Amino acid sequence: MSILEYSVAKKIYNNLTGISPAPDEVQIISKKVDIEYTDLSGTNYIIDLGPIPEGCVLLHSQLDLTVPFTDGSGYAVLNSGLGTQEESELEYPVDKDYRRLIFNNLVLDSTAVIVAQGEIINDDLTLNNFVNSLVLRFNMPGVWSAGGNLNTARYTLAGCGTQTDGLSFGGYTPYLATTEEYNGSSWSAGGNLATARRHLAGCGTQTAGLSFGGWTGSLSAVTEEYNGTSWSGSGALNTARYNLAGCGSQSAGLSFGGYTTEISGITEEYNGTSWSSGGSLNIQRYNLAGCGTQNSGLSFGGYTTTDVAFTEEYDGTNWVISNNLNTITSNFAGCGSQTAGLRFGGLSAPTEEYDGTNWSIGRNLNTERKQTSGCGTQTSGLCFGGVTAALIITSSTEEYDQTSLSNLTQGSLTFYVTYTHV
Repeated sequence: MSILEYSVAKKIYNNLTGISPAPDEVQIISKKVDIEYTDLSGTNYIIDLGPIPEGCVLLHSQLDLTVPFTDGSGYAVLNSGLGTQEESELEYPVDKDYRRLIFNNLVLDSTAVIVAQGEIINDDLTLNNFVNSLVLRFNMPGVWSAGGNLNTARYTLAGCGTQTDGLSFGGYTPYLATTEEYNGSSWSAGGNLATARRHLAGCGTQTAGLSFGGWTGSLSAVTEEYNGTSWSGSGALNTARYNLAGCGSQSAGLSFGGYTTEISGITEEYNGTSWSSGGSLNIQRYNLAGCGTQNSGLSFGGYTTTDVAFTEEYDGTNWVISNNLNTITSNFAGCGSQTAGLRFGGLSAPTEEYDGTNWSIGRNLNTERKQTSGCGTQTSGLCFGGVTAALIITSSTEEYDQTSLSNLTQGSLTFYVTYTHV
């Protein structure tokens, strides 16, 4: 360590402990690593800190960005945590007691040469003798781009399918039966719902869709199946509700949450003919979203007495609480799977990507809106309809496409980590 680095580290130690000057027996160690874009061949970049004595306290971490990591359309995001020799994969997210998060969803943009400097970690972060690595994970969030507009602007609608074979149905202005099919560039009219409604949910594909629940002026338990041309009635939900969410397929659907005369945590499973009870959500809520399958579902966000960020995973029997969204929000949409989910829409809420454990920040929609709908996957999503903060009902459609670190053409940063041991 240089004299300057040692001096700075001693001052940090003094500030944290209230001891001035730092006793000579305090060992202050600093690591400096320069990272270029060419180093990012894998998902994780691991910095070997060497053996760290038990009882060390992490004093300081710092990032100096010299050139932005970019692929021409956006900037990289960095997550950082301490890895241990107990965990052979050293993978982020940092979800174990013996691994600790340092930076989370730090956008490495070009607005400042120094993105984060002199960030003091709380002095209760005591390292143990297993910590020997610093794990950095870079990712490139996907990008939203304009698609073909809906023919009928609406909100509180539902959808299913894929980015190139999407289906939108129902919605409000005031109660709509409208169905439209998306081919990857434009929407065309499909067969109308038999029961016009809003605040409904859906799942399945463009040629095998499922709609259920909603509001017609009163609570609806109606379920309809789409065959690519027309809708036909099927077995009703056992509990009529609206502002619910769903996922799965036409023959294996899942409905959860919503509002009856009160907030609901009810889950029901569809077998292609009728609905039966499943395990209830741990946290009752409505205006939530979901994705996945009947046996591997995901619910996130919503409203209780306020907007919430809760995430739960379904295993075909029970819901298990997972890590929260980064942004508390409701009235949005989602798509993807339990291990690769995508959350988008809602006012003042960024897009978020789920990796099966944690959510990370993605890029915002170009048209901010709430009460929207969507379909597709995490790497190929579709968002359509909704209402803006100015209460303008929109027909806007946007497509989400994943970018890759392999597209990076420039980028470098210096990472410092300093810790002490008495």
